[in-house]
Amino acid sequence: MSLCRENIVRVLRKKDYRKKTILKNRIMIFPLILIVGGLFLISNDMGVVKWYQLRKERNRIQAEIDQFIQQEAEFTDELNRLTNDVEYIKKIAQEKFHMVKPGEKVFRVIDRRKID
Repeated sequence: MSLCRENIVRVLRKKDYRKKTILKNRIMIFPLILIVGGLFLISNDMGVVKWYQLRKERNRIQAEIDQFIQQEAEFTDELNRLTNDVEYIKKIAQEKFHMVKPGEKVFRVIDRRKID
């Protein structure tokens, strides 16, 4: 009888030991799954790092588009002034192309610092 009882106690202790090891394994596996899942979310093709890079590139491209829109508006304004404003055309002709009106005299100022 005692042998049978010892066997029963031994079997129950093994089951109890197995429950404890399974519980310990579960406690170890859960953080491991979280860490692996977190690394997967960070480093895959659609992860956080890729999302941040794409967002940064989108902001750069949007700033470039805004700059081009502003430049286009300036060019459109310049074109309208060149086609419609006679005084502006005269001003550009005098400043850029050194044209003079009939009867005007042109004086050139020589800077002595550049000569020496």
